[in-house]
Amino acid sequence: MQVLLFNSQFFHQKYGGVSRYSACLANELIKKKIDLKVISPIYKNNYLKEINKTNICGIHLPKYPNLKLLRFFNNVLVNFCKKNLNANIIHNLYYPEKLDINPKKKILTIHDTIHEKYKNLYKADYFNFRKKIIENMDMFICVSQNTKGDLINFYNVDENKINVVPHGYEHLTNIQTQNLKKSGIFEKPFILYVGGRYKYKNFKLLAKAYSKINQINNNFNIICYGGENISIDELRFFKKLKIDTKVFKLNGNDSFLKTLYENCSLYVSTSEYEGFGLTILEAIYSNCKILSNDIGVFRKIYNNSINYFEFNNLDHLIFQLKDLLLDEKNYAVDHERKRVLQNNSWDNAANMTKKVYEIVSNT
Repeated sequence: MQVLLFNSQFFHQKYGGVSRYSACLANELIKKKIDLKVISPIYKNNYLKEINKTNICGIHLPKYPNLKLLRFFNNVLVNFCKKNLNANIIHNLYYPEKLDINPKKKILTIHDTIHEKYKNLYKADYFNFRKKIIENMDMFICVSQNTKGDLINFYNVDENKINVVPHGYEHLTNIQTQNLKKSGIFEKPFILYVGGRYKYKNFKLLAKAYSKINQINNNFNIICYGGENISIDELRFFKKLKIDTKVFKLNGNDSFLKTLYENCSLYVSTSEYEGFGLTILEAIYSNCKILSNDIGVFRKIYNNSINYFEFNNLDHLIFQLKDLLLDEKNYAVDHERKRVLQNNSWDNAANMTKKVYEIVSNT
């Protein structure tokens, strides 16, 4: 069995959840003696550095002098590799940018359906193209039962073509906190927020709730890790809430993120929708106290291993922040956390993905 792994985001992202998923899964599949190549002719992604170079078809460029031209050449080379490299299966780890027209068996991993849930933000052509991609696939991998249900609802995909393979967590190593303390990052205890602050991520709800907590006890900061820089509109919003000197935006590598997880007073997710919620799993692995918006996918995957506030309820979020942060309570159940970590590992994900390859090879 020979497999080509492809993630279009490797060209665009230095870091990111989908990129991490792809690199971690690839490494585990290689450990299990799967004959695979990662197709990424031109990439700036740092996670690919963790994969053996003999398994990668591509070159690393940290900066792109001509984005449009390089993107064109990258797409041409991707199509060439998919068509001509010796393989039985093409596993697209994210939506490809071009339609695959070749006889090889094709698998697509669906991480979430956030674009479909917020359709008004995108042009109809975007979804017409996605539909063509989906119709062209032989099999699908979804990261949760919720995402499987969404894929069926939005695109009427045959349930027998869908396999659920959860994410795993990476055994990240932290960095020495001594230098960070000297830099002032850990001068005060902090709430940690990881990822983008798009509308559906609902970060403004956390900002509003935090502003009320800050009036009671101003000893805490908020650290936002990853995602876009704080915009002028966000800064105005923070100033209006009188928290503009309390919210910090940081970037770094995985070791730095692990250190933030391990040193935060509380990890908070206010997202209205997730396909899986990889950062929650990472926070559990790092033994964080966690507070999340009460969304169905988290209840199914994480159950009582984390704390919840009522869906989008500002007053209850304020109450829970006070309870967990100021009164230092925690209602998460330890044995539930152990169950979550046992059920969601990259070793399990690779074993389940290998079975999908065997199924699609025999159809």
